[in-house]
Amino acid sequence: MRYWIPLVAMLISISSAYAGDKFTANVISLEQVVAKVLEHNPQILAGDIESRAAVARVQQAQQSLSPLTLKLELENVAGSGVYSGNDRLETTLSLAKVLELGRKPELRESVAKNEANLLRNEQDARKLDLLAEATRRFVEVVLDQHKLKIAKNKLALIKGIQDIVAKRVRLGKSPQAEQRRVRIELERAKIELEHIEHELKTSRVKLSSTWGKTSPGFISAQAELFSLQEPGSFQQLEELLTRNPDIVQYATQERLAAARLNLANSRSRSDVEISGGIRHFHDTSDTALVLSASMPFGSSSRAKPFIGEAQLLSQLTPYNREQRRITLYTNLYALYQEIHHAIDAVKVLREIIIPEAELVLRDYKRGYEAGRYSLIELNTVQRTLLDAQLEAAVTASNYHRNKIEIERLTGSNMARLEKNHEVR
Repeated sequence: MRYWIPLVAMLISISSAYAGDKFTANVISLEQVVAKVLEHNPQILAGDIESRAAVARVQQAQQSLSPLTLKLELENVAGSGVYSGNDRLETTLSLAKVLELGRKPELRESVAKNEANLLRNEQDARKLDLLAEATRRFVEVVLDQHKLKIAKNKLALIKGIQDIVAKRVRLGKSPQAEQRRVRIELERAKIELEHIEHELKTSRVKLSSTWGKTSPGFISAQAELFSLQEPGSFQQLEELLTRNPDIVQYATQERLAAARLNLANSRSRSDVEISGGIRHFHDTSDTALVLSASMPFGSSSRAKPFIGEAQLLSQLTPYNREQRRITLYTNLYALYQEIHHAIDAVKVLREIIIPEAELVLRDYKRGYEAGRYSLIELNTVQRTLLDAQLEAAVTASNYHRNKIEIERLTGSNMARLEKNHEVR
C-alpha cells in the first residue's frame, strides 16, 4: 500500500472546507494545489525516475555475478628443441562457469527488492512532506489575505478617526497636535498595508513553488480560515501512529536487514567453478575432452565478519523504531493540545472579545466626539480590536497547521475522527 494515498484523500476531502462556491482562473483551492503538486513537483517526478532505477537494480541482482566464459588456450607454442615450431601445439577451447551455491542470486534479488521497497517508503514520506508543506503554504496565503483585510480595516478606522479629529480641531475642542498624531498613524498604517501586500505576493510565490512554478498564476486562495472542528479522542490518533511512513519504513528495514543477513550467511558456501571443452593435439591431429573443477578454501572463515556485521545491524532497527515511536507520540500529544487551545482561543476571540471590542470602540468614538475620552484612549481601544482580529486569524491558521501535521504523523484523515462541532 502506498502510505501517502490516505493523506492525498484527506487533503481532497477537507478541501471543501477551504473552497467557496465559485472558482475562477484567479482563485485556487486546496484541492487544486494538491493536484498540481502531485503532477508537477520536481522531487516527485525525480522519485519516479528513482523507482525505475530501483527496478533496474532488481534486474541486475537477478543476474549471475559470473557469466559463461569462453576460453581459448594455446600450449607448447614457440618453444625450443622438440617444442619448436607448431609440431607439439595443443589447442584447447573450453567453456567455464561459476556455480553460485547457497542461493546467492536469489538472496541478492531479495536484498534488491527490499531496498526498492525501502526507497518506495522513503518516497511516500517525501510525498507526505511535500503535500503537508504545500498545505501549510496554502494556509499562509489565506492568513496573509486576512492580514491584508485587517490592515485595510485599520486604515479605514484611522481615516474615520481622522475625520472626527479634524471636526474637533475645527470646533476648537482638540489641539492641532492631535490632528498631526492621527496623520502619523495614518501614514504608518499605509506602510503596514504595503508591507502586507508584499508578504502576500511572496507567500503566493512560495505556494506556487511547491509545484515547480515561480509565477503563481492565481491571485487568491479560496478558503474558510475559521472553519474549525473538534478533534476526536487522542487514543484514536495514537493508534494510527503505526501508519506513519517513518514507522512503516522500519518494518521494511527489518526485512532488508534479514535479507542482508541471509546473503551474508550464503558467503560461507564456497562457489564451484567448472569448465569443459575440447583439446586438439597438432602432432597427431587427435582431440580429447577437457574437464576441470575448482573450489576456494576458507569461505566460511572469510564470511564470519560479514555475518557478524549483518547480525549487529539487524539488532539496531527495533531500538530505532521504538525511539522514533516515542518521538512521534510526544509530537502528536503536543499538537493535539495546541489544536484544543486554538479552538478554545478562536471561540473566545470571535464570540466574546472581538464583539466586545467593537462595542467598546463604538462607545469610545462617541465619547471622544463628546469630549469624555482622549485620543490616546481611543487609539488604545482601536488597537485592542485590531490586535484581537489579528490574533484570531493567526490562531486559526495555527489550528490548520497543527491539524495537517497531525494528519502527516498519523497518515489519516482527521475529519473522520472529528466531532460534529464547528467554531464560527
